[in-house]
Amino acid sequence: MTAQQLAGDTNAFKNVVSKKEKRPRKLVVGESVANKHVQSVSTVRSVDIFVSRLHPATCEEDLVKCVDTMKGNIDVKAVMFTRLKSMYEALYTSYHVAVQEDSALLTQAVDVFMSAGAWPAGVFVKRFFKKRNGSASQQ
Repeated sequence: MTAQQLAGDTNAFKNVVSKKEKRPRKLVVGESVANKHVQSVSTVRSVDIFVSRLHPATCEEDLVKCVDTMKGNIDVKAVMFTRLKSMYEALYTSYHVAVQEDSALLTQAVDVFMSAGAWPAGVFVKRFFKKRNGSASQQ
């Protein structure tokens, strides 16, 4: 067939997609409970939070209870705390709180733990980002 004959055929180029029109394929995550022939691995992600303006007598047990109260249906795997040096330690204390949960629930966990309604009144909370060279930063 020649190009002129193919141009007249409406079905000739139907399945051809130009490079500009290609769209990335959507990611599919399985959710079948009946198919148990293979099993996925459990992955854990961490929501890192900077918590400040806490009473100087605040201890890690208090923060554990606070996280337990606000977590809802999120399956928290572990909670780690690092007390940070405050400028005026007699007035307030600050912590880096790392809440580890299932990767599939990361977005939901960020929404829960960064909600103003979840934390006690007056407590300052923001995301805690680590610098690429390994040291910590509150940005």
